[in-house]
Amino acid sequence: MGTLTGRTALITGGSEGIGLAIADAFAREGADLVLLARDPGKLGTVAAGLRTHGAQVTTVSADLTDPAAVDGLPDGLAADILVNNAGVTHLKPLAETTSADFDTMVRVNLGVSFQLVRRLLPSLVAARGSVVNISSYWGTKMVAGRPASVYSATRGALNSFTQALASELGPDGVRVNAIVPGSVRTPAFERRFLGPMTGEQRADYDGYVRNAYPAGRIGRPEDVAAAALYLAAPENTWVTGSILTVDGGFSVR
Repeated sequence: MGTLTGRTALITGGSEGIGLAIADAFAREGADLVLLARDPGKLGTVAAGLRTHGAQVTTVSADLTDPAAVDGLPDGLAADILVNNAGVTHLKPLAETTSADFDTMVRVNLGVSFQLVRRLLPSLVAARGSVVNISSYWGTKMVAGRPASVYSATRGALNSFTQALASELGPDGVRVNAIVPGSVRTPAFERRFLGPMTGEQRADYDGYVRNAYPAGRIGRPEDVAAAALYLAAPENTWVTGSILTVDGGFSVR
């Protein structure tokens, strides 16, 4: 039996990248899954793969940038573990950040976590369950030349929300923790950042990574998934209110 046998985990952004790696790690440890993401076709494909581990997998297609998305989720939604992984990133100078950018980042990066914890609270309390919020190093560390005021604010707020909620829900047996990853080589990171680089730019970036990260590389989705599994595992009942840095040492330089 795996460490999560008999548990059900709801994971947002579960169709690729970090969310999918977490889903795979949880399924291998016996958890059943509820995957929430935008693309129903992609959800169907990954669900079929995850079922090969013996997991029951339910998929829910929803666009979390829509203010009504969480209220429109199916009735009866329940989970022992909630992983708030979905996020929106707009790294723009303040003068170029629109009100729509602000609203979307606040809604998805903070508001959805609030709404889902509240929605699932009865099942989380009944199971003495766990919430894992996926944050970012941008909540505490800035990078010169890469403006991120609003995005950083939402990640800092998520960290504070995590710790305040851990204090509030601890007496009910619900643990709340967050993971702060460094840069992770997800498909989205490949598409938006690495893919457009020229060969020279990529060589410069690789050199930067070797200097900036004591571990000598950026992260893999599986690195974050291992941390999420640790935080969600029921034997770790004394771990709550933690903001766990998983960044190859980036934050210490």
